[in-house]
Formats: sequence, structure tokens, C-alpha cells
Amino acid sequence: MTAAPALGTLLTHEGTPQIVLGGGSAPRMMPSGGSKDRGILLIDSQVHDQHPQLGLHARHVFRFDPETESQRDVLERASAEVLNVDIVESADPQPRAPGHGDVVAIGGGSVMDAAKLLRLRLLSAAHFRTARHSARMFGVSILPDTWAQGARKLTLMPTTLGTGSEASAVACLVGDREDRSRRLVTGRLIRADVVVLDVALTRTLDDGAVREGVAEILLRVIGGYIGSPPSRVPDVAAEELVLRVAGLAASGIREGFDDSLRESLMLASAETHTGWTLAGRAPFSAKHWYLANELSTAGGIRKVPTTLGLLPAIWQRVLDGDRRLGDAGRLRRLWRIVAGRLGLPDDPASGAEAWRRRWGIEASSLALNVLLPAARRCFEVWANGRPALLGLTETEIVEIYVAAFRGVPLVEST
Repeated sequence: MTAAPALGTLLTHEGTPQIVLGGGSAPRMMPSGGSKDRGILLIDSQVHDQHPQLGLHARHVFRFDPETESQRDVLERASAEVLNVDIVESADPQPRAPGHGDVVAIGGGSVMDAAKLLRLRLLSAAHFRTARHSARMFGVSILPDTWAQGARKLTLMPTTLGTGSEASAVACLVGDREDRSRRLVTGRLIRADVVVLDVALTRTLDDGAVREGVAEILLRVIGGYIGSPPSRVPDVAAEELVLRVAGLAASGIREGFDDSLRESLMLASAETHTGWTLAGRAPFSAKHWYLANELSTAGGIRKVPTTLGLLPAIWQRVLDGDRRLGDAGRLRRLWRIVAGRLGLPDDPASGAEAWRRRWGIEASSLALNVLLPAARRCFEVWANGRPALLGLTETEIVEIYVAAFRGVPLVEST
């Protein structure tokens, strides 16, 4: 009798948004025609100053500067105005035109995250409060798929490179001005229906900002790869993607990041979520994100420099056999591809340090009185029996932070 073939692991792709690619596509994709002033536009304040025509066909335009206004404030401001107008118009017997009330966001990751959460808030205040409470309590809130029914259409147009927020089913929930901590909300409702990749919106980014975006793309793929067990399809997809992205980066560093390279990188960033690279990966596999998240928030320093500053210390622990942070063999395998393309050392830990320095991504100064509270908060939210950093102690998190920033000037915060 012939033995039945072994069953393979089933991979499920959660689906992808419609993607519109092309220079100058953003103005053409704004809500227009039929009934003018239909949609709800959340737009980065600086982008709106540069492209005022993008708000001409929106019913509501909400400018958002993440540096000066909290996410909570913009959500309260936008939801109150939209819902008040909806109440008034509900008495109008005229049928609403298609697209009435669609949510559109134009900006970086912070703006797109706010738009995702605005869609949730406009759907149900109770659902939003539940998600916020869960995220605050457990670090992450997973929304039921049924909540996506009846939601407004969401279109996202990124103006930065690398975050991938435009195509992901995850949003960062940010605290108020006193508590800028970032927690996660995820679910089908958080994924956009349409993504518009318009390279014209990235032309204000200097090459340094593009390099940080490329680093973010590579880190997202590497983290998912080394934090998950082998799986043929996503492994091949990840290896092909990092080879392509590193090659694009090498060309850009030599010759400058022109529109063609930027458009290819925008597509690659979205592809980390729309392709098979992260399909079936272990949840919470990118351990560097959770460690960098708390330190970046507590120190008031940018995410990518913080992450690259931590990376040598994290990867050295992986290479020393700490499987809680990743698999050493898989790290070496994928890093060889990146290092070969970028001309970096083969050793992942020293290679990560060389990567940061050669790309001019400087580690920020860190306040002495930030390290310990950040480590404590990281332990409370992401470790302490929780899956993201399961098994790590507060002392070990402190050790990672100190090892990473021992060569960086430490200054007391005022």
C-alpha cells in the first residue's frame, strides 16, 4: 500500500488592496465628479501647502502635522465634524453619490495610521474605544473581521518611502502629547481598499530620507525572516525582494535616487505586505521593532536611527544563540545577500554597524534617564509573559540598550 503523501503547511494570503501606480496619479484619484465635495481628506500639513489642489474635491479637509498635534486630537477633531455633518444630512431625502464619505489620506506613516483609525472611529465609537483599551492593555488589539462590514472606503497615498503602512493591515495607535507611546491595532478594517503610489509625492524627500526608507524595507523583511521557521515560498520571496531592494539602494547611493528608483522602492515597500514575503510568518517575528519602539518613543528620537543603533546588539545575541530574538543560521543566510549587494561585512553584527555608518544614519544622543524607564516599559508591554518578546527579562532589555548605545554620547535630558 502506498503511503499517503505528507501534507504541506498551508499558507494563507490575507488579500491585497487595489494598487494604482504612476507619476501624477494622486490628483486623478481624488474624489471628484458627480457631486463635488464628497470625500474626507486627511493630509499632512506640509504636503497640503505644496499641493493645495489635492483638497479641491474633498468634502472635509483635515490638515495634520504629527509634530505639533497628537493623533488623538486629530481623530477627535475630524470625527466630530464629519459625524455632525452626517447627522444633518441624514434628513436629506436625496440619495448620496457614490464615494460620499470615503476616507483619503495623503502623507507619511503617521497620517496614514490616523486615517485607518479614523475609519474605525467613524464606523463605531464603541468599537474604537474597545480597540484603544485593548491596545493599551496588551500592546496590540486584533479587530474582528466582521467589523469591516459597512466601513467607508479607504484610500492611502504615501508621501514617504519604507513604512509600508499604505498596504498593511496594521496601524500604530499613538498616545497624547504627554504619552507618545505606540501600540498596534490590526485587522481587515485597518487595510486600505486602494493604494496610490505617486512618485511625485516623494520628490521633497532628500536622499538621506530615502536611505532611511530603504533601511526600513529591508529591516521589515529581515525581521520576519529570522524570527520565523523556514517556509519555502515566503523565504524565496524574501530573498528575491532583499536582493532587488539592496540593488536599487546601491544604484541610488552611486547615482542618486531619481524618480524611477523611487517608484521601484515605493512598489517594493508595498510588496512586503502585498506579496508572499510576510505570508505565514510567525506573529511578532520582527523583534527589533518592539525593542526600538519603546526607546524611540521615550527618547524622542526617530525610529530608523534607533533601530539601526540597536541592531548590532540584537543580532550579536542572535549569533550567540539567543533564539528568542531570531535564528542565527537564517540571519547569516539573508544577510549574505544584503551584504553582497551593498558591499558590507559578512558578519551580520559588524555589518549592521557598517551599514548605519556608511549610509550616514547617525545614532542620536540618548538621555541617561531614558534608558531604564524605556526598558521597564518595553518589558511591561511587550515581554512579561506576552508573545512579542516572550522570555526576555527587564535586565536583558537593559543590557541590549546599554550594549547598543555604549559608544553614543549619553546626555541628561532637561
